[in-house]
Amino acid sequence: MGFLFKKNNTTNRADIIGDFQINSASYGETVPEVLGTTRVSGNIIYWDDFTAHEHKHTSRTGKGGGSKHTEIDYTYTVAAAIALCEGPIQGIGKVWKDKEVYEYPQADIQLSLYKGEYGQEPWPYVTSKHPEKALPYSGLAYMAGVVDLGNRGSLPTYNFEVKGKLLETGDGVDVNPADYILYVLKAAGIEDVKIEGIENFRKYCAAADILISTPPDESAKKAQQIINDIAEITNCYLFWSDDRLKIVPLADKAVGDWNPKKEIQYNLTADDLIPGSDGQLVIYKRKDSSETYNQATVEFINRANGYEKETVSFEVVADVQKNGMKPASKKTAHYLYTKKRAQYYAEQLAMKRLYSKNQYTFHLDWAFCRLEPGDLVTLTDELCQLDRQVVVITAVNEAADGELEITAEGKPPGTYAPARYDVHENERPFTDYNVPAPAIDHYAIVQTPGDVSGNELLLGVTAPSGWGGCTVWVSDTGDAYKEAGKITAQARIGRLAAAMTAESTSCTVELFSGELRGGSAIDAQRGNTLIWIDGECLSYEGATLQPDGRYLLTGLVRGQYATTANNHAEGSQCVRIDETLFHAPYRTEDIGKKIWIKCASVNMFGSNEQDLSEVQAIEYTIQPYYIPEVRDLAVYTKYYDLGDGVSSFDVIATFAPPQITSFDTAEGWYKEGSGDWKYGGNGDGQIVISGCELGHTYDIRIRVKDRHGNYSQGLIKRFTVEMKSEVPNTPQGFAVTFGNAATFNWLEVRNADIDFYEIRHDLNPGQEVGRIGKSTNTTYVGTLTERTGRVYLYAHNPIKGYSAPAMLEYNVKAPKVPTHITAKGGMSGIGVTFDPIPLGCRGANVYVDDAVYFTPTNSFSLILAPGVYRVRVAYTDIFGEGEKSGEQLATVKLEIDKSIISREALGLDEIDKNIAKIEAEVGTVKSDVTGIQTKLTQTAEGLQQSVMDLKTNVQTQLSQFSNSIDLRITEALNGLDGDGLITRINLSTSGVRIDGKLLHVTGQALFEDNIITKNMLQAKSVSADKLQVDTLDAISARIGTLRTATSGARTEIKDNLIEVYDTDNELRVRIGVWE
Repeated sequence: MGFLFKKNNTTNRADIIGDFQINSASYGETVPEVLGTTRVSGNIIYWDDFTAHEHKHTSRTGKGGGSKHTEIDYTYTVAAAIALCEGPIQGIGKVWKDKEVYEYPQADIQLSLYKGEYGQEPWPYVTSKHPEKALPYSGLAYMAGVVDLGNRGSLPTYNFEVKGKLLETGDGVDVNPADYILYVLKAAGIEDVKIEGIENFRKYCAAADILISTPPDESAKKAQQIINDIAEITNCYLFWSDDRLKIVPLADKAVGDWNPKKEIQYNLTADDLIPGSDGQLVIYKRKDSSETYNQATVEFINRANGYEKETVSFEVVADVQKNGMKPASKKTAHYLYTKKRAQYYAEQLAMKRLYSKNQYTFHLDWAFCRLEPGDLVTLTDELCQLDRQVVVITAVNEAADGELEITAEGKPPGTYAPARYDVHENERPFTDYNVPAPAIDHYAIVQTPGDVSGNELLLGVTAPSGWGGCTVWVSDTGDAYKEAGKITAQARIGRLAAAMTAESTSCTVELFSGELRGGSAIDAQRGNTLIWIDGECLSYEGATLQPDGRYLLTGLVRGQYATTANNHAEGSQCVRIDETLFHAPYRTEDIGKKIWIKCASVNMFGSNEQDLSEVQAIEYTIQPYYIPEVRDLAVYTKYYDLGDGVSSFDVIATFAPPQITSFDTAEGWYKEGSGDWKYGGNGDGQIVISGCELGHTYDIRIRVKDRHGNYSQGLIKRFTVEMKSEVPNTPQGFAVTFGNAATFNWLEVRNADIDFYEIRHDLNPGQEVGRIGKSTNTTYVGTLTERTGRVYLYAHNPIKGYSAPAMLEYNVKAPKVPTHITAKGGMSGIGVTFDPIPLGCRGANVYVDDAVYFTPTNSFSLILAPGVYRVRVAYTDIFGEGEKSGEQLATVKLEIDKSIISREALGLDEIDKNIAKIEAEVGTVKSDVTGIQTKLTQTAEGLQQSVMDLKTNVQTQLSQFSNSIDLRITEALNGLDGDGLITRINLSTSGVRIDGKLLHVTGQALFEDNIITKNMLQAKSVSADKLQVDTLDAISARIGTLRTATSGARTEIKDNLIEVYDTDNELRVRIGVWE
């Protein structure tokens, strides 16, 4: 006797997350640059390998632990990279991961830092896993790692404390504002600007401990806005003066070893002030008391409190006690990261707002042109009751008549140095505004490559002291001149102090005017420090001023913009290519013409321009600027057999275009002997000149054309078209790719004239059998029938015949089995989706029962009748299909919502209400002695007709309304609740409903979109051949004999016996009860 025991095991599986959820990735986001130390959130720039990891937790339940319960859940990992800012940076401090705070580096962060060095290597993980996606992100600082996401599908919320650039200028954490401003100007391309007072400003900021960092998550701002914000925070004036920037701190108190500027420039009296039209010398304006404030509030970023926003306030106590509290609106200063610095700013702001309530406007003549914003003067005016009132100048404007309009604000009482200048009317020195203008002493005219300036002459000049600019006049005859523009700044023109070779990486330059400043290696590579020396463009990294006043330029990048690095003699002219050069455009047709240029100078006051007759003319012939030629020029012929003994030749020129951004195309020209040049075509790497004749000699000229319409001189090759009657070389580079067809490619055979190439299955060239195809060029598209094999390629010369063959072996694996197949049934058909079509496949065959359908994509739909369908999928290529997927079942059925078939939705309730209303009406009644009574009732709502048998209590009734018809037979007269209903048919806008004890269809019936429910199936009406399911669930089943097969190896279960047979039908195992 045998026994079978059943255990109750259960499994609970958690839902699996299908894809990584991105919470901080933005396309096109500006890459920030961090100066100092700040907190950034970063931006996801890469993610891959989102992986679910299954975890099983098993426990024993039930009596004696006989049952097992398994909990299955998932955790996830993802490889991700988060961009921080522009690099290189110095490091990372704190890292916020959700609510936890760590000090980098720490294992729990799960990310590693890449500092953003230029030329940094890609993330090694991507290099090893996905080499095709490995990017170095040169110059971008980022964090990368494989992150454990726990049971969620998104990254933790990361924030990073970035230790950025310029830390060495401050306290190692924040930046000195002076260096911050210089960096911003350089980044904006104003690297050579001179800022007067920058050292004093740097010293003031260091002494006052005013150090700043980039605001967290700051959006892109203009350089001007950034500098204005910093100037306001540091309480200074920043303005232009004599073609240079000037910066002046406005602090009144000494701080550390820094002392404020308290020297009076002028003591101005009525003798100096110019009266206005109303006779007033000084226009005095005092702010209303409601506009003056004695409390300032500043919002800053508190680094000590996790970079949260906080506020500090400062009150001028004496004024508060006198006038009460007058708070100003809150000021935002997110460049400040410590409470102490924010407090100092609030103090400076409160004092400024209180004591700058008096504003003065007055006029002076040009003798006071030295005055600038930030200067201190005293005002004495009896009418305004001013007696040596100290004011600070805030603005200087020049009127059309040369007068200076000065705006100033009052300063608090204090100790100030005596006036620097004493210029009362009786002792004021005479200023001659008409001093002669000095002529220019050096000039340079250069024509740089098209990538730099195009069709423009670049003109630069230098001049002695007292020069205020010049007007450029141009003539094409030498007599009549036309004004072309003005030059307001001297160019940096010089000469080589020593000869240099084509290999030199440094040189020494002597400048006639100005100075040179170095840059970075990137600046040199990008041409940001460009110099023109005798036709060569080169840039430098370092510029060191020597004791003799010359500059040593190091880290040279030679031959930029496709110019050639050449030897240059001592004394060769050097020109710094920058914004000081005057750009004079010319037309392409002007090349070769001579022009005359005159530069008429003005003095430092902008007046007394030189007379043109006194100015020496500069003669210059406009030359075509340098355009590099093509590289690797080669010329060969291509033979064509046109049939009937007629042949033709093409001359083909191949080349590499020059590496210039202004490249447009290359043009091919040809001629015979002394004939005229003829246009042969254009191209970017190949030009084909057709119709050339055998035995003729041609000059082939290839000229580069740029987008400005200018041409290079051109390269010329002489070539004779000859019949190359040699045995062709074996074709090289023979390869094949597979897609919708087999595409063959190879390299041109050039040692002989080739009339065709032949591709074969065998080594019998010229035979029809075994030939795959023929081609007159270097490609062929055809078909192959076997997944593995060899093909051969021959080149054919019409005289010497076939070359030796090139052999190619190929082995194409059958397409893989499709995965992730989803087959879903809908209202009228099925939809099938699966993984994308693999590379090299044409599409997929979708099998629905025994029918097959081809689809070129991984999505397929088909209209089908209701039923259950078996679905399989197989990828196909040009050789056939691969292995089919497993079978999926899809059911096409029509599901009707319960609400649709409810009495209310079908309109039965409404119909019954209308019928009740009609029943209440008095209609026309007729009776017969047989007991049959008829009734017809008509109202505004509808029409009703009924026939009643008073003996049997049976009634038929037809009710018709605007939106429905109701037909019924009932046994209980006057019963409208349906209890005595025999048959009822209802037609309404909501649908059709039939109620009754029996529905008998005798003819052929067609049910569209029908649903067969269990109540519609007669017992034993479904036979075994109509039943197909993957699983069969039942509480109990009564089975006679269960066989896995009719013969051979099988298992049979019957009654209380299990028997197992081998392939020879021999009984091998018997379990149960038997005799």
